[in-house]
Amino acid sequence: MTTLPNGYWEGGALWREAHLRELTGRDHLFLMEQCHELRPAHWTTELLARCVIRLGSKEATRDSVRSLTVGDREALLLQLRRLTLGDRMSCVISCPECHEKLDLEIDVANILQPPDNAPVREHELTLGCESGDSTIVRFRLPQGIDQETVASLALTDVKTAADLLLRRCIISVTNNGEVTDELPASLHECLATRMAELDSQAEINVLANCEACGGSFSVVFDAAMFLFQELEAEFQRLYREIHLLAFHYHWSPTDILNLSRRERRRFLELLDHELSKELVHEQLY
Repeated sequence: MTTLPNGYWEGGALWREAHLRELTGRDHLFLMEQCHELRPAHWTTELLARCVIRLGSKEATRDSVRSLTVGDREALLLQLRRLTLGDRMSCVISCPECHEKLDLEIDVANILQPPDNAPVREHELTLGCESGDSTIVRFRLPQGIDQETVASLALTDVKTAADLLLRRCIISVTNNGEVTDELPASLHECLATRMAELDSQAEINVLANCEACGGSFSVVFDAAMFLFQELEAEFQRLYREIHLLAFHYHWSPTDILNLSRRERRRFLELLDHELSKELVHEQLY
């Protein structure tokens, strides 16, 4: 169980608890073979829909994980990574100054942000225009469904996609007491900055130091992309693990795919130990 940074709203009720299970071989197979070409936001939804069991007292659904804030989804991805592959994450990044390749070790616990003490469903921000007018914006935080909606557009026009995502999150705009349909373009950046402050888990910046040139810089850590790349790198190993366990234990592939990575590796360690003992015995006798 984990506590969501922002929480899941249903009706007027807020749920903060999410119950997860670690990925099984079947999940791994599905995500790599059937979801490999999906955009990151859609891929994240498929992963969370399989591995988030409950949100509060309610059974999690594809729609409910879509409605989570971006920060909540990032937090759940990190928790799933911790359950499945452990806390320590090894990354290779490039220094923006000298382009040296750097090895970076990240601990999941160090990039998980503390949950909001008093989350609310809607937020309000008062902004001042250059003309001296005062604009009050009521808004919500971006959700997974918003990311999915703009995903294709973002491939060709990042700015337009960002503006569309922002507009989707605006509930109302009042300018000097008059309700308007649009937020002035000059205020978009202010609103985006405030959203990022309110949902700090949505974009995690990790500080890195380059020993080659002595420079320091920050990089954005994308939990979905990192986990996807890890699972992709391990995919061929999954088939080998299924083969070895089926060959020696005579289990069906279905039974093996229902095991988690941790369970498979434990049986493989035991198998390796037993096979090593047999080899030593043959060599001695």
